[in-house]
Amino acid sequence: MTRALAARCLALLGPLDGRVAVVGPGAGRVAAALPPATPLARPDECPAAAIVAFLGARADPAARRADLARLRARLADGSPLVLIDHNQPRARWRRLLGVVVLASRGLGPARARYPAARELAALGLDVERLRLACGERVQLVVARRGAAAEPCGPDDEQVEGQERGRWR
Repeated sequence: MTRALAARCLALLGPLDGRVAVVGPGAGRVAAALPPATPLARPDECPAAAIVAFLGARADPAARRADLARLRARLADGSPLVLIDHNQPRARWRRLLGVVVLASRGLGPARARYPAARELAALGLDVERLRLACGERVQLVVARRGAAAEPCGPDDEQVEGQERGRWR
Protein backbone atom coordinates (compact mmCIF):
# COMPACT_ATOMS: atom_id res chain seq x y z
CA MET A 1 0.00 0.00 0.00
CA THR A 2 1.48 3.31 -1.05
CA ARG A 3 0.75 6.76 0.27
CA ALA A 4 -0.57 7.76 -3.17
CA LEU A 5 -3.09 4.89 -3.15
CA ALA A 6 -4.17 5.74 0.40
CA ALA A 7 -4.59 9.40 -0.59
CA ARG A 8 -6.69 8.32 -3.59
CA CYS A 9 -8.94 6.31 -1.26
CA LEU A 10 -9.44 9.37 0.95
CA ALA A 11 -10.25 11.48 -2.11
CA LEU A 12 -12.85 8.92 -3.25
CA LEU A 13 -14.49 9.06 0.19
CA GLY A 14 -15.06 12.78 -0.27
CA PRO A 15 -15.25 15.38 2.50
CA LEU A 16 -15.23 13.74 5.92
CA ASP A 17 -17.21 14.91 8.92
CA GLY A 18 -15.95 12.26 11.31
CA ARG A 19 -13.58 9.37 11.78
CA VAL A 20 -12.57 6.76 9.18
CA ALA A 21 -12.68 3.04 9.94
CA VAL A 22 -9.92 1.00 8.31
CA VAL A 23 -10.74 -2.71 8.28
CA GLY A 24 -9.70 -5.93 6.59
CA PRO A 25 -6.55 -8.03 6.47
CA GLY A 26 -4.53 -5.11 5.04
CA ALA A 27 -5.84 -2.52 7.52
CA GLY A 28 -2.48 -2.00 9.22
CA ARG A 29 -0.72 -1.15 5.97
CA VAL A 30 -3.51 1.20 4.90
CA ALA A 31 -3.58 3.00 8.26
CA ALA A 32 0.20 3.44 8.12
CA ALA A 33 -0.01 4.92 4.59
CA LEU A 34 -2.76 7.43 5.44
CA PRO A 35 -1.73 11.01 6.27
CA PRO A 36 -1.07 11.45 10.02
CA ALA A 37 -3.93 13.97 10.33
CA THR A 38 -6.54 11.40 9.23
CA PRO A 39 -8.91 10.74 12.15
CA LEU A 40 -9.16 6.95 12.54
CA ALA A 41 -12.15 5.32 14.21
CA ARG A 42 -11.74 2.93 17.12
CA PRO A 43 -13.44 -0.51 16.80
CA ASP A 44 -16.28 0.55 19.13
CA GLU A 45 -17.05 3.81 17.27
CA CYS A 46 -19.59 4.52 14.53
CA PRO A 47 -17.37 5.79 11.67
CA ALA A 48 -18.35 8.46 9.15
CA ALA A 49 -16.59 6.52 6.36
CA ALA A 50 -14.57 3.36 5.87
CA ILE A 51 -11.72 1.89 3.89
CA VAL A 52 -11.73 -1.90 3.47
CA ALA A 53 -8.41 -3.45 2.44
CA PHE A 54 -8.42 -6.95 0.94
CA LEU A 55 -5.34 -6.27 -1.18
CA GLY A 56 -2.75 -9.01 -0.69
CA ALA A 57 -5.14 -11.29 1.23
CA ARG A 58 -6.50 -14.65 0.19
CA ALA A 59 -10.11 -14.66 -1.00
CA ASP A 60 -12.00 -16.38 1.82
CA PRO A 61 -15.61 -15.48 0.93
CA ALA A 62 -17.05 -16.30 4.37
CA ALA A 63 -14.47 -14.20 6.23
CA ARG A 64 -14.86 -11.32 3.77
CA ARG A 65 -18.66 -11.36 4.11
CA ALA A 66 -18.37 -11.41 7.90
CA ASP A 67 -15.95 -8.44 7.92
CA LEU A 68 -18.16 -6.47 5.54
CA ALA A 69 -21.36 -7.30 7.46
CA ARG A 70 -19.80 -6.10 10.74
CA LEU A 71 -18.68 -2.90 9.05
CA ARG A 72 -22.10 -2.36 7.44
CA ALA A 73 -23.68 -2.62 10.90
CA ARG A 74 -21.33 0.09 12.22
CA LEU A 75 -21.83 2.55 9.36
CA ALA A 76 -24.59 5.15 9.46
CA ASP A 77 -27.01 5.58 6.55
CA GLY A 78 -25.32 7.29 3.61
CA SER A 79 -21.79 6.62 4.86
CA PRO A 80 -19.27 5.99 2.05
CA LEU A 81 -16.72 3.22 1.89
CA VAL A 82 -13.89 2.31 -0.45
CA LEU A 83 -12.94 -1.34 -0.92
CA ILE A 84 -9.39 -2.01 -2.14
CA ASP A 85 -8.85 -5.35 -3.88
CA HIS A 86 -6.96 -7.06 -6.67
CA ASN A 87 -8.15 -6.69 -10.26
CA GLN A 88 -7.37 -8.44 -13.53
CA PRO A 89 -6.09 -5.91 -16.07
CA ARG A 90 -7.58 -5.89 -19.56
CA ALA A 91 -4.32 -5.58 -21.52
CA ARG A 92 -2.51 -8.88 -21.94
CA TRP A 93 0.91 -7.61 -20.84
CA ARG A 94 -0.56 -5.99 -17.73
CA ARG A 95 -2.47 -9.18 -16.97
CA LEU A 96 0.79 -11.16 -17.16
CA LEU A 97 2.49 -8.66 -14.87
CA GLY A 98 -0.44 -8.97 -12.46
CA VAL A 99 -0.09 -12.77 -12.45
CA VAL A 100 3.60 -12.42 -11.58
CA VAL A 101 2.82 -9.99 -8.74
CA LEU A 102 0.12 -12.30 -7.35
CA ALA A 103 2.39 -15.35 -7.63
CA SER A 104 5.14 -13.52 -5.73
CA ARG A 105 2.61 -13.13 -2.88
CA GLY A 106 1.55 -16.77 -3.01
CA LEU A 107 -1.80 -16.04 -4.67
CA GLY A 108 -3.21 -17.61 -7.81
CA PRO A 109 -4.28 -15.68 -10.93
CA ALA A 110 -7.97 -16.30 -10.13
CA ARG A 111 -7.58 -14.00 -7.10
CA ALA A 112 -7.65 -11.02 -9.49
CA ARG A 113 -11.12 -12.00 -10.72
CA TYR A 114 -12.90 -11.90 -7.34
CA PRO A 115 -16.29 -10.09 -7.74
CA ALA A 116 -15.77 -7.39 -5.10
CA ALA A 117 -18.47 -4.99 -6.33
CA ARG A 118 -21.07 -7.77 -6.45
CA GLU A 119 -20.07 -8.81 -2.96
CA LEU A 120 -20.78 -5.31 -1.64
CA ALA A 121 -24.09 -5.10 -3.49
CA ALA A 122 -25.17 -8.50 -2.14
CA LEU A 123 -24.65 -7.15 1.38
CA GLY A 124 -27.01 -4.23 0.76
CA LEU A 125 -24.47 -1.53 -0.04
CA ASP A 126 -25.10 0.76 -3.02
CA VAL A 127 -22.12 0.46 -5.37
CA GLU A 128 -21.47 3.87 -6.91
CA ARG A 129 -18.31 3.49 -8.99
CA LEU A 130 -15.25 1.42 -9.73
CA ARG A 131 -11.83 2.96 -10.21
CA LEU A 132 -8.65 1.18 -11.27
CA ALA A 133 -5.13 1.91 -10.03
CA CYS A 134 -1.58 0.57 -10.32
CA GLY A 135 -1.82 -0.33 -14.00
CA GLU A 136 -5.33 -1.78 -13.53
CA ARG A 137 -4.02 -4.36 -11.01
CA VAL A 138 -5.93 -2.75 -8.13
CA GLN A 139 -9.64 -1.94 -8.01
CA LEU A 140 -11.14 0.73 -5.78
CA VAL A 141 -14.87 0.08 -5.35
CA VAL A 142 -16.79 3.05 -3.97
CA ALA A 143 -20.04 2.16 -2.21
CA ARG A 144 -22.45 3.78 0.21
CA ARG A 145 -24.66 2.38 2.93
CA GLY A 146 -28.20 3.06 1.79
CA ALA A 147 -31.20 3.72 4.01
CA ALA A 148 -32.43 0.14 3.55
CA ALA A 149 -29.03 -1.49 3.67
CA GLU A 150 -30.04 -5.03 4.46
CA PRO A 151 -28.98 -8.04 2.43
CA CYS A 152 -31.82 -9.70 0.60
CA GLY A 153 -32.17 -13.22 -0.73
CA PRO A 154 -29.93 -16.20 -0.04
CA ASP A 155 -26.19 -15.57 0.37
CA ASP A 156 -25.32 -17.24 -2.92
CA GLU A 157 -28.05 -15.64 -5.04
CA GLN A 158 -26.77 -12.99 -7.47
CA VAL A 159 -29.67 -11.82 -9.60
CA GLU A 160 -29.63 -8.25 -10.86
CA GLY A 161 -32.36 -6.18 -9.25
CA GLN A 162 -34.36 -3.17 -10.40
CA GLU A 163 -32.09 -0.62 -8.74
CA ARG A 164 -28.71 0.31 -10.21
CA GLY A 165 -25.87 -1.33 -8.35
CA ARG A 166 -28.10 -3.59 -6.25
CA TRP A 167 -28.11 -7.35 -6.33
CA ARG A 168 -30.74 -9.38 -4.57
